[in-house]
Amino acid sequence: MYEIKPYIGVGEIQFGMKSEKICEILGDNYKRFENQYTPGFRICYPEFHIFFDENDSCNAIEGNISSGFYFNNIEIVGKPFITIKKIFEDYDDELEINEDGFISYKLGISVYVPTLKKSKKELIQGVIAFKEGYYNL
Repeated sequence: MYEIKPYIGVGEIQFGMKSEKICEILGDNYKRFENQYTPGFRICYPEFHIFFDENDSCNAIEGNISSGFYFNNIEIVGKPFITIKKIFEDYDDELEINEDGFISYKLGISVYVPTLKKSKKELIQGVIAFKEGYYNL
């Protein structure tokens, strides 16, 4: 389980850390990929992807269905979208709902539900915690 700390990081990983430090913490079971649409790269572990800018500074951490990411004692991934959306609306009255999830700029957290068009009860498949300004890159 990894706790999301808004605009700080996830678990032991903090925004601004260099990839070398993160790999010391998490180990060497990862693959590295260059970002397709933005400068920088990502390192991918089985449970999550960590994104870096062109200066090797961590700017986002994304967890999948097996990541165990949670916020304020609430596990996010694998839970129904409608349930998590209602909880997050209590924290952020400007929650941005989109076609495949929501973004909370107030908390630095976004969720992904690829089948959201099917039903608001669909399960969240991914969550990303990001540093301030990430969506402006």
